[in-house]
Amino acid sequence: MKKMILPALGALWLSGCASMALTQPPTDFVGSLPEAWKQEFAKFNDVPPEGDRGEVRQYHFDSERSLLTIIRQLRSTRWNWQLDASKVKPALVDVACENFGEAIAMGLGVRFWYTGAGGFVSEPVTSEACMAKKS
Repeated sequence: MKKMILPALGALWLSGCASMALTQPPTDFVGSLPEAWKQEFAKFNDVPPEGDRGEVRQYHFDSERSLLTIIRQLRSTRWNWQLDASKVKPALVDVACENFGEAIAMGLGVRFWYTGAGGFVSEPVTSEACMAKKS
C-alpha cells in the first residue's frame, strides 16, 4: 500500500507545481539585443521569486525576442489588482527606462505583467518610448 501512495503523492505534488507555471502572454515584439547582453539578462531567469506584501515578483527573459517580462502576481486568487491601467502604464515606462535604459537602447524590450483579477500586460517598452519620455 505504501508503495502505491508515495508515488501517487509525488505525482500529485509535481503536477501541482507544473500547473503553477505561467504561460507568457503573446507578443509581436522582437528586439535585437547583442549576444553578450542576452547572456547577462538570461540570469534573470534564475532569480527566485521575491515576495512583498500581497504579491510575488519574478522575471522572465526571452532571449529569442530580447524581451524581459517583469511579472507581478497576487498571492491569493481572491484578491484583485486595484489599478487603473491607463494611469499606471506611463509610470511603468519611466521605471523601465530608468532601470534598463542602456539595454533598451541596445535592443531590449521590457514589459510588465500584472497577473490575476484586474491585471494587465503592458506593451514592451522600447528605445522609442524612452526617447519620447525624454522629449
